[in-house]
Amino acid sequence: MTDPGQSIQMNLNNMNFPRQLEADGSAEKIREALAVRQTRLGAEGQMEVPVLGVSKTLVEAIKRARMQRRVRFGFDDIFDKLAAEKKGIDELLQKTKSPQQDRISRLLLFSNDGVERLYRHIEQTLTEHHFRILGCQLDIDSKSLGQLITGRSSAIKVILVEHKDAVSDVLRALVESDQ
Repeated sequence: MTDPGQSIQMNLNNMNFPRQLEADGSAEKIREALAVRQTRLGAEGQMEVPVLGVSKTLVEAIKRARMQRRVRFGFDDIFDKLAAEKKGIDELLQKTKSPQQDRISRLLLFSNDGVERLYRHIEQTLTEHHFRILGCQLDIDSKSLGQLITGRSSAIKVILVEHKDAVSDVLRALVESDQ
Protein backbone atom coordinates (compact mmCIF):
# COMPACT_ATOMS: atom_id res chain seq x y z
CA MET A 1 0.00 0.00 0.00
CA THR A 2 1.28 3.46 -0.86
CA ASP A 3 1.82 6.01 1.87
CA PRO A 4 -0.99 8.62 1.61
CA GLY A 5 1.63 11.38 1.58
CA GLN A 6 3.56 9.76 -1.25
CA SER A 7 2.57 10.30 -4.86
CA ILE A 8 2.81 7.96 -7.82
CA GLN A 9 4.33 9.60 -10.87
CA MET A 10 3.89 8.35 -14.40
CA ASN A 11 7.23 7.25 -15.76
CA LEU A 12 7.30 9.40 -18.88
CA ASN A 13 10.80 8.21 -19.81
CA ASN A 14 9.62 4.61 -20.26
CA MET A 15 6.31 5.51 -21.90
CA ASN A 16 6.03 4.50 -25.56
CA PHE A 17 4.16 7.06 -27.62
CA PRO A 18 2.50 6.29 -30.98
CA ARG A 19 5.09 5.00 -33.44
CA GLN A 20 4.88 8.09 -35.65
CA LEU A 21 6.01 10.30 -32.74
CA GLU A 22 8.86 7.97 -31.87
CA ALA A 23 9.93 7.81 -35.54
CA ASP A 24 9.85 11.55 -36.27
CA GLY A 25 11.75 12.50 -33.12
CA SER A 26 8.84 14.33 -31.45
CA ALA A 27 8.54 11.88 -28.56
CA GLU A 28 11.48 13.23 -26.56
CA LYS A 29 10.28 16.85 -26.85
CA ILE A 30 6.80 15.75 -25.82
CA ARG A 31 8.20 13.90 -22.78
CA GLU A 32 10.01 17.10 -21.78
CA ALA A 33 6.84 19.19 -22.23
CA LEU A 34 4.83 16.73 -20.13
CA ALA A 35 7.41 16.76 -17.34
CA VAL A 36 7.44 20.56 -16.92
CA ARG A 37 4.46 20.74 -14.59
CA GLN A 38 2.65 17.99 -12.73
CA THR A 39 -0.09 17.86 -10.13
CA ARG A 40 -1.58 15.33 -7.80
CA LEU A 41 -5.01 14.04 -8.77
CA GLY A 42 -7.16 15.58 -6.04
CA ALA A 43 -6.34 16.20 -2.40
CA GLU A 44 -6.54 12.49 -1.57
CA GLY A 45 -4.98 11.26 -4.80
CA GLN A 46 -1.73 9.38 -5.02
CA MET A 47 -1.00 9.85 -8.72
CA GLU A 48 0.66 12.85 -10.31
CA VAL A 49 -0.25 13.73 -13.87
CA PRO A 50 1.07 16.33 -16.33
CA VAL A 51 -0.67 19.70 -16.38
CA LEU A 52 -1.07 21.17 -19.84
CA GLY A 53 -1.49 24.82 -20.65
CA VAL A 54 -4.31 25.36 -23.13
CA SER A 55 -2.79 26.92 -26.23
CA LYS A 56 -4.48 27.77 -29.50
CA THR A 57 -2.53 24.94 -31.16
CA LEU A 58 -3.74 22.41 -28.58
CA VAL A 59 -7.37 23.52 -28.90
CA GLU A 60 -7.15 23.29 -32.70
CA ALA A 61 -5.74 19.74 -32.46
CA ILE A 62 -8.56 18.67 -30.14
CA LYS A 63 -11.15 20.26 -32.44
CA ARG A 64 -9.66 18.42 -35.45
CA ALA A 65 -9.88 15.14 -33.54
CA ARG A 66 -13.49 15.92 -32.66
CA MET A 67 -14.34 16.63 -36.32
CA GLN A 68 -12.82 13.22 -37.16
CA ARG A 69 -15.09 11.64 -34.49
CA ARG A 70 -12.07 10.65 -32.43
CA VAL A 71 -13.08 12.49 -29.26
CA ARG A 72 -15.48 11.06 -26.73
CA PHE A 73 -17.17 13.20 -24.05
CA GLY A 74 -18.86 12.17 -20.83
CA PHE A 75 -17.51 10.26 -17.90
CA ASP A 76 -19.75 7.19 -18.23
CA ASP A 77 -19.37 6.87 -21.99
CA ILE A 78 -15.58 7.14 -21.79
CA PHE A 79 -15.12 4.64 -19.02
CA ASP A 80 -17.61 2.15 -20.52
CA LYS A 81 -15.73 2.36 -23.83
CA LEU A 82 -12.37 1.79 -22.15
CA ALA A 83 -13.74 -1.19 -20.20
CA ALA A 84 -15.15 -2.77 -23.38
CA GLU A 85 -11.86 -2.26 -25.21
CA LYS A 86 -9.92 -3.76 -22.30
CA LYS A 87 -12.16 -6.81 -22.32
CA GLY A 88 -11.52 -7.30 -26.04
CA ILE A 89 -7.78 -6.81 -25.65
CA ASP A 90 -7.64 -9.24 -22.72
CA GLU A 91 -9.52 -11.88 -24.74
CA LEU A 92 -7.21 -11.42 -27.72
CA LEU A 93 -4.10 -11.64 -25.53
CA GLN A 94 -5.48 -14.79 -23.90
CA LYS A 95 -6.05 -16.43 -27.32
CA THR A 96 -2.71 -15.41 -28.79
CA LYS A 97 -0.69 -15.71 -25.57
CA SER A 98 0.99 -12.45 -26.55
CA PRO A 99 2.31 -9.93 -24.04
CA GLN A 100 0.49 -6.61 -23.58
CA GLN A 101 1.83 -3.86 -25.86
CA ASP A 102 2.98 -0.82 -23.89
CA ARG A 103 2.12 1.98 -26.32
CA ILE A 104 -0.02 5.07 -25.72
CA SER A 105 -3.04 5.04 -28.03
CA ARG A 106 -5.54 7.00 -25.93
CA LEU A 107 -5.35 10.39 -24.28
CA LEU A 108 -7.56 11.27 -21.31
CA LEU A 109 -7.80 15.02 -20.81
CA PHE A 110 -9.68 16.60 -17.93
CA SER A 111 -10.45 20.02 -16.50
CA ASN A 112 -8.89 21.43 -13.34
CA ASP A 113 -12.20 21.91 -11.50
CA GLY A 114 -13.26 18.30 -10.92
CA VAL A 115 -14.42 17.00 -7.57
CA GLU A 116 -12.51 14.46 -5.52
CA ARG A 117 -14.73 11.58 -6.67
CA LEU A 118 -14.04 12.33 -10.35
CA TYR A 119 -10.30 12.42 -9.73
CA ARG A 120 -10.47 9.08 -7.87
CA HIS A 121 -12.21 7.54 -10.90
CA ILE A 122 -9.65 9.07 -13.25
CA GLU A 123 -6.78 7.75 -11.12
CA GLN A 124 -8.33 4.29 -11.06
CA THR A 125 -8.81 4.35 -14.83
CA LEU A 126 -5.26 5.54 -15.50
CA THR A 127 -3.91 2.80 -13.24
CA GLU A 128 -6.02 0.09 -14.89
CA HIS A 129 -5.24 1.17 -18.46
CA HIS A 130 -1.68 2.44 -17.95
CA PHE A 131 -0.35 0.37 -20.87
CA ARG A 132 -2.26 2.42 -23.44
CA ILE A 133 -3.60 5.63 -21.91
CA LEU A 134 -1.99 8.89 -20.88
CA GLY A 135 -3.90 11.22 -18.59
CA CYS A 136 -3.29 14.96 -18.43
CA GLN A 137 -5.03 17.72 -16.54
CA LEU A 138 -5.77 20.78 -18.63
CA ASP A 139 -5.15 24.12 -16.98
CA ILE A 140 -8.73 25.22 -17.62
CA ASP A 141 -12.13 24.87 -15.94
CA SER A 142 -14.89 22.68 -17.40
CA LYS A 143 -17.08 25.55 -18.63
CA SER A 144 -14.20 27.12 -20.54
CA LEU A 145 -13.17 23.72 -21.91
CA GLY A 146 -16.69 23.07 -23.16
CA GLN A 147 -16.86 26.50 -24.77
CA LEU A 148 -13.47 26.09 -26.49
CA ILE A 149 -14.20 22.64 -27.88
CA THR A 150 -17.89 22.84 -28.77
CA GLY A 151 -18.41 26.58 -29.17
CA ARG A 152 -21.42 26.28 -26.88
CA SER A 153 -21.97 27.04 -23.24
CA SER A 154 -21.61 23.52 -21.88
CA ALA A 155 -19.31 22.20 -19.19
CA ILE A 156 -17.02 19.35 -20.19
CA LYS A 157 -14.88 17.83 -17.46
CA VAL A 158 -13.36 14.82 -19.26
CA ILE A 159 -12.58 13.95 -22.86
CA LEU A 160 -10.96 10.93 -24.45
CA VAL A 161 -8.94 11.23 -27.64
CA GLU A 162 -9.31 7.76 -29.14
CA HIS A 163 -7.11 7.14 -32.15
CA LYS A 164 -3.32 6.99 -32.45
CA ASP A 165 -3.29 9.59 -35.24
CA ALA A 166 -5.45 12.00 -33.23
CA VAL A 167 -3.43 11.31 -30.07
CA SER A 168 -0.23 12.04 -32.03
CA ASP A 169 -1.69 15.27 -33.37
CA VAL A 170 -2.75 16.46 -29.90
CA LEU A 171 0.58 15.51 -28.30
CA ARG A 172 2.52 17.15 -31.12
CA ALA A 173 0.53 20.35 -30.44
CA LEU A 174 2.22 20.51 -27.02
CA VAL A 175 5.56 21.31 -28.62
CA GLU A 176 4.42 23.32 -31.64
CA SER A 177 4.37 27.09 -31.52
CA ASP A 178 1.11 29.06 -31.54
CA GLN A 179 2.65 31.46 -34.07
